[in-house]
Amino acid sequence: MQKWKQSLGCIAAVLVLALSTGTVHAAKESGILLNDKSTTMGSSQIIVKGATWVPLKELAGSMGYALSWNQKIRAAVLIRPGREVILKANSKTVSTNNTPLMLAEAPNILGDKLYVHLVSAVSAMGGKTWTDKSTGNIMLVDEPRFTSASIQGRTYWVSQKSGEIFLRASSDGKPESIGTFQLGESPYSHWLQIKSAGKGSDLLLLIDKHYAMFSDFSNGCQALIQNGKIVKQMNYHFRMPAYPHPAELPSEQLYMTDGKNVQYLNSDGSLGKLFELEKGSGRTGDFTVEYAAKDVLLVRELKHAGLFAIHTFSGEFTNLSEELISSDDRKDWDTADGSDPYVVTKMLALKKREGNVMTFTYTALPNGKVKTVVYTISKE
Repeated sequence: MQKWKQSLGCIAAVLVLALSTGTVHAAKESGILLNDKSTTMGSSQIIVKGATWVPLKELAGSMGYALSWNQKIRAAVLIRPGREVILKANSKTVSTNNTPLMLAEAPNILGDKLYVHLVSAVSAMGGKTWTDKSTGNIMLVDEPRFTSASIQGRTYWVSQKSGEIFLRASSDGKPESIGTFQLGESPYSHWLQIKSAGKGSDLLLLIDKHYAMFSDFSNGCQALIQNGKIVKQMNYHFRMPAYPHPAELPSEQLYMTDGKNVQYLNSDGSLGKLFELEKGSGRTGDFTVEYAAKDVLLVRELKHAGLFAIHTFSGEFTNLSEELISSDDRKDWDTADGSDPYVVTKMLALKKREGNVMTFTYTALPNGKVKTVVYTISKE
């Protein structure tokens, strides 16, 4: 890699000189969007003789490619389901699925980054480009809409067009299909997150959060993967009034949820206890998880913004809104509308935990007075 950089030092020097003379210039006046979503490439693009160049690493990541360096052939290797692209610096020839193609310009190194000619590189990688004349933005279109993430040498991809899930189990392997998420048609982009569930098991989280119609929408798909196979899937879809969300305490326990149930995951990656939220709370409708720990689970009932604690060892449910909100304030909170932005900003919320003591605040609806209350988790 070092020799390769040294041999191309003259190219970088030429580009730097061009930058100083104005032949090459930074381009910040227009953005680069992928499937109508902003990317980070707009801040690092450069213009060479009227053409846009971008760092290959950023382009590859945006299009869901795993990028590696092959020292033997001294080339950048890009892999995603159904496509492998190999590019060499200072060479216009690119290999796409073992088929040679020609780029408009050879990739070059500038500032320790490999830059590629945007339009021709996107084409070789399976996408298309066009320019929005009304904004000047460069629009990239990539139909599979892959989102990807890696953990401990394993790489996952999800196609947002079909919902198909792919896994490359090792750095030298090939992506293989292992199942499908049930995704509905949506113009919004998801992002893929992976959490280690223990002993080689992975929890995949495909997440979409967006604002529309004065509401915050949350959509998610979850899959527990063990030995390259899907053990369980759960999906959730809900919306809440848009309001400034205060910082939440980070959960300490891995779980899956569909808004009606919560499934805990054991430390060895196996399925743990299942909590049926409607049955245990006596309420109907959707719930969201606000805090999860080994000994306690907090869930919010969306219809009335009620907060419940589940003692996970015993499975007992406690209505914290009834337990902690004073009798004088309760007459308003018992009939509170969870879809009212005024209500949700004042609901009972966890602020801190010290040992078994949990501190909450809520606001009395008539007078707006903030009150602090505590709840002690009983030891099982």
